[in-house]
Amino acid sequence: MKTMGIALIALVVSACSSVQGVVRDKSTGSPIPSALVKVKENSASTDALGHYRVNGAFDAGDTMMVNAPGYNIFTQTLRSPQEIIDVELAPK
Repeated sequence: MKTMGIALIALVVSACSSVQGVVRDKSTGSPIPSALVKVKENSASTDALGHYRVNGAFDAGDTMMVNAPGYNIFTQTLRSPQEIIDVELAPK
C-alpha cells in the first residue's frame, strides 16, 4: 500500500509541469503581446507585458515553440519539466 501511495504521488508530480517567462523583441527589447507559446498540445498567449505560462505534463527533451506575426519562429528543447525561459524573437 505504501509503495502504491508513493507511485501515485510521483505520477501527480510528473503531470504538473510548467514553462514560463517573457517574450521580447530582439531588436528593441519591447514585450511582445499575443505571441503563441506551445509545448506539446498545450499553449498560451503572452499578455500585454509579454509574460506567458504554459501548464501541462512536459518532459526534458520536449520542444517549446514561440510564434508571433512579423517575427521568426523560435524553438527550444526543454532541459527539465519546470523551466523559466525568456525568449527574444527576431523580426522577419
